[in-house]
Amino acid sequence: TNTTKETTTTSAKETTDTEKYFAESKLERENMYSEMLESYQSILASTNVSAEQKSTSQKEISTINSQKNAIMIAENLIKTKGISDVVIFVNDKSINVIVKADTLEQETIAQIQNIIAREMNAEIENIHISNK
Repeated sequence: TNTTKETTTTSAKETTDTEKYFAESKLERENMYSEMLESYQSILASTNVSAEQKSTSQKEISTINSQKNAIMIAENLIKTKGISDVVIFVNDKSINVIVKADTLEQETIAQIQNIIAREMNAEIENIHISNK
């Protein structure tokens, strides 16, 4: 019974650590986007920048908001496929998808790729899926 208790405790800790990973990763991603938006907003509010810089800032704000929306939609659609949690990171054209799953079946990987490709206008070869 002592071994069973240790296994249960370890398993519960791993679950807590995994849940913490997803929550912290999403929070860090949101903080990054907030800082970027704040930076572009300050450029828009400044009187010391050119109209071209303001236009570029406005486009970047629009791009960031579109990307945040696409990530939210994609994460929610992936969850409808039986994945309990997911976090998506975008780095230029590379999209990393980390899902909470012990294993990933080929069918699930294909479904995730299709969702990401459709919602984020991404090429399949730029989508990287892993489990945690």
